[in-house]
Amino acid sequence: MPTIKDVAKLAGVSTATVSRAMVTPEKVSAKNRKKVELAVAECGFTPNAIARNLRTRESKIVVVILPDIANMFFADIVRGIQLVAEKQGFKVLLGDSVHTVKQAEDYINLVRTKQADGIISLTAELPTSIKDDSTIPMVMACEYFTGFPIPTVRVDNAGSAKRAIEYLLELGHTHVGCITGPMENPICEDRKQGFIDAKLEAGEGVDNLCFESGDFSFHSGYSAFQRLHNQYDMTALFCFNDMMALGAMRAAIEMGIDVPKELSIVGFDDLLFAEYTTPQLTTVRQPQKQIGETAMMVLAKLLRGDTVPQDNVIPTQLLVRSSSTANRRG
Repeated sequence: MPTIKDVAKLAGVSTATVSRAMVTPEKVSAKNRKKVELAVAECGFTPNAIARNLRTRESKIVVVILPDIANMFFADIVRGIQLVAEKQGFKVLLGDSVHTVKQAEDYINLVRTKQADGIISLTAELPTSIKDDSTIPMVMACEYFTGFPIPTVRVDNAGSAKRAIEYLLELGHTHVGCITGPMENPICEDRKQGFIDAKLEAGEGVDNLCFESGDFSFHSGYSAFQRLHNQYDMTALFCFNDMMALGAMRAAIEMGIDVPKELSIVGFDDLLFAEYTTPQLTTVRQPQKQIGETAMMVLAKLLRGDTVPQDNVIPTQLLVRSSSTANRRG
């Protein structure tokens, strides 16, 4: 593969002149620029992408930071991002932060070094400094911070959770258990508040024993249900995502609990397999593809210097399936 030295030798100029001709061509004479252009064409040299980025000040690459690339919830969001990115002339680079701030910062530094133009973050596990760094074009999707000027694309987590609990109350379930996600996460705070608001507005008390926490994984839902079952007598269960709901369903069935005759279960997300389980999972549908498409459209506007709305809320839908039914205990 030809190098910059090969170009310099063929053009009869120094390597420094070749570099300047590519990065800052206005600083090189027309004669030498022509020599470099001819030499590049003759030997088939491909200019370094970083050098080209420094000249144009754009890479046409956006970084999407995920907390866990193995979590299938993000698949349709990324698909939505990519569809819009291609139309806007951008390539998408996926970065798995594996739930670490350090790894997320490494991807953010790609923008600081001009190797990427902007970021869509699907995780809130980010360095504190990013919250006040207005030089980094960033959009938060699904996750969000409160009180910081970072454009966000999200669903109404509190309102959606409230509607799910209202539905269970309408079915006669007054003893509703809840498996939360990590409570330091703003979306979990909002979903818990929606749960509490629905109960209080219905004149029902909230027993702290009805809550158990998980980490959004299948296994955490499985083990959280076992703990919850030992401390709280419930006829229905609300989980903060589908993975934990399915883990809880597995644990309940292994304990000999009939779902939904003895226990109704409601999840959140509407993952692909939610309607293919037995019983099919009642859940709050997040329109993942639309979230991704909207996030990329907002970032593209941000990169063009356009004014963008700070809070973009996408509607959800409660999908009633066979994992929930009327309370039969009376």
